Amino acid sequence: MNRTFYYVMLLVLSGALSAIAQETDASSDAGLLSESEILAMEQRVATIRDPAARLFFQANIHRAKGELEQAHQTLAKLIVHHPHEKRWVARSELLSAKLYMQTGRLDEAEVTARHVEFLNEGTEAAESARLLLEHIEQAKETSEEPEQEE
Repeated sequence: MNRTFYYVMLLVLSGALSAIAQETDASSDAGLLSESEILAMEQRVATIRDPAARLFFQANIHRAKGELEQAHQTLAKLIVHHPHEKRWVARSELLSAKLYMQTGRLDEAEVTARHVEFLNEGTEAAESARLLLEHIEQAKETSEEPEQEE
């Protein structure tokens, strides 16, 4: 009976974390979070027991606040201290690539996205990395256009 209960609780927690992750990714990508939404995210993070997940969501909060360097540092901490958490490491590296893009560091973004694509071949993370690489390529083309006209 106890095993069944714990199994059901793990499934529920896993689903909740996944839903929060999707909500956080979509919201922070849009950059449209209000102060109340950020406060709600901070309150939710306090309830997450998984240390890797907590770091990932803390990085998203820093990103939503515009604290991009702090977001990078938090993601680096996750990757270094939880290297066996493949799901969170891949998502953290993808978020790092997005942060590089946000700060105009397109080469770093490309290298990071290619790394994720290679190490996670055949997964959702690899597909996300491939899509991100397309956005990076478009951004590179856009940033090169004015230089060619001179």
